[in-house]
Amino acid sequence: MNFVIRDGALCIQRGNDVLVSDIAGCLRTEDGEVLVAATGAWRIEGSTALCDNLTMEASACGEGLLLRAIIRNSGGDITVPCDFVALSGKLHRTPDRILTNHPRKQCGMTVCEMQSMVYTQRTKSGTVYTSAENTAFDTVEGAAFVFGAATYRKYFSCVTVSREGDIAAYGNTELHTIGAGHTVTSEWFLLLPCEDCVSGLDAFAREVATLAGVKRSERENPSGYCSWYYYSDHISRDSICQNMRVLSEHRDTLPVKYVQIDEGWNTGWGPWETNRRLGDMKALADEIRDSGFIPGIWVAPFGCHIKMPLAKERPDWFVKNADGEPWEGFWKTYCFDFTNPEVREYIGGIFRRICYDWGYRYIKLDIITPCLAAGVHYDSEATALENYRLGLKTIRENVSEDTFLLGCTAPFGGAVGLVDGMRVSRDVNGEWSTLLSVFAEVLKRYYYHRNYYLIDADCLMARKTENEDEEAYFKCTRTDTEIRTYVTAMAASGGILMLSDKLPLLSEEQLLMISRLYPMAQECARPLDLMDASTPGILDFGKKGRTRTVALINWTDAPRTMSVRNEKALVWEFWEKEFSVHHGGEYSVEIAPHAAKVLYFTELDSFAVVGSDASVMMQSRWERCGSMIQGERLKEGEALFVATASPLADAHHADASVFLEKDGYTVYRVVPAREEYTLTLKS
Repeated sequence: MNFVIRDGALCIQRGNDVLVSDIAGCLRTEDGEVLVAATGAWRIEGSTALCDNLTMEASACGEGLLLRAIIRNSGGDITVPCDFVALSGKLHRTPDRILTNHPRKQCGMTVCEMQSMVYTQRTKSGTVYTSAENTAFDTVEGAAFVFGAATYRKYFSCVTVSREGDIAAYGNTELHTIGAGHTVTSEWFLLLPCEDCVSGLDAFAREVATLAGVKRSERENPSGYCSWYYYSDHISRDSICQNMRVLSEHRDTLPVKYVQIDEGWNTGWGPWETNRRLGDMKALADEIRDSGFIPGIWVAPFGCHIKMPLAKERPDWFVKNADGEPWEGFWKTYCFDFTNPEVREYIGGIFRRICYDWGYRYIKLDIITPCLAAGVHYDSEATALENYRLGLKTIRENVSEDTFLLGCTAPFGGAVGLVDGMRVSRDVNGEWSTLLSVFAEVLKRYYYHRNYYLIDADCLMARKTENEDEEAYFKCTRTDTEIRTYVTAMAASGGILMLSDKLPLLSEEQLLMISRLYPMAQECARPLDLMDASTPGILDFGKKGRTRTVALINWTDAPRTMSVRNEKALVWEFWEKEFSVHHGGEYSVEIAPHAAKVLYFTELDSFAVVGSDASVMMQSRWERCGSMIQGERLKEGEALFVATASPLADAHHADASVFLEKDGYTVYRVVPAREEYTLTLKS
């Protein structure tokens, strides 16, 4: 891909094919009035195109092309916030189905964060689709593209696409004056052709991470307990200890590592001092650690409540509005200005205390977007994005290397390389309806996982109404079927897992249900119906050994026949323990409303391990050696299901019994007594 000039217009060409024509850039008001337009004839110098007042730079990136613009204000001073359109043009394809991140508008910014819904829809003529950060779309002609911001250095960015092929990429200059003769430089944007949107989004994320200097994360997904979704901010030392005792008693089946104290421990936002209810936070952290867990804590460090003495004493520490007053953000807070070195030292000191003095090594950084503002900073050239990144850098530099930082209610792209994990969905709460929106976001943001950071699908709640008492702040109304679906979707998310019930009130059966998430899946399932479904329901976990795991979720209110394509295979359904032989092609099954099925497709054989009750994703390790199967169990008490066309002669170090017979196979239930086992067929 490279620049060419056709009939005086700047174009992008791939091979001999013009892919995008009529490329331009401009400065315009937020209402669309053009303030500065590109003028003069285009010329090309290597990978750069220039006219009188606009320079377009290009660089090859994987299968795509990186683009950025530098525009010179050829008129008078611009004193109003304006959009810098870094790229606009006509794509010579017809976008058909499109995925967009709904732009979140707050405090003069437009961002993509956990409360930005992800939509997939068919394009309509005359409609412009706006997406924060990036978009993906397939086309009538059979091609697919991902288009979006590839860097996050100064401006939060958006892109637009229409069915007619009009595309654009832009960022907002916020409250900065652009003087006569001054230049503005955009972020880099990536236009990436791909075979399909599912693989294309993953490739796009890898390129963005590479540009940010971030290597793919190989760390283990955190798993733990979070106090929020049962107690809200009404927590106590006793409530934390009650749940720790249950976790300690079930350590073998619920191998969580973190116990995270959420909102309710502090006196107010800004000073972050301990309240009387929780008392000595170091002593509590020591107690958590002595119980065999890693202490975690919740903080909202980007804002200060306006009633705090600090807000009145240091007005110079906060982002200002156009009138020079502190910008009031979320919940009556002022937005900390991290471009002020005194703020960095102050917030750095808070995190040194939390991490080094108290001993917390998992820190949830919440309510960030509402405490950012596109206002006037101590550094007059700084933007909200730069303030955001500087704040995260300040925190990162003042905690230990082994501290896990989780972003929450925080812009996505700007955090790449600065946090270890990120909430990618809105709050899950206690109703079935919230699962639809949460997993519409989580399952469509699979491509962030391990490329940008580890993703967090919010907490898991396995409780029903009968598992709640007067302390329950969030009421749960989900049915057994819906909870099973919830667990299935959490496994498909492939990311962080935090439990948030009052664990002493759960039954052993409910704790067993949760245990099916361990060993945890470390990768996100691929949403095969990404571009077709409001909430994806055909979720491919990939292949482990000889078995592919696919979850099918019926998010609708009516029974539904769902299908997935697979080669010839032995099929085992995880939840209902059903067996069948698949002869290739589409495998179809009817699924009840709000229900899920998890299918294990094992390569067709006359002797094979086809199922396990250890975890939602099939992870059992085994090999067939002639008339023998040699394997290793995943965890104590695991039951394996072995299909054979011949009788089983012996089970070494395992108990075996006939479970069912179907389609010429006998399926045995095998419970290994040791870590390694051997199964032998009759000769």
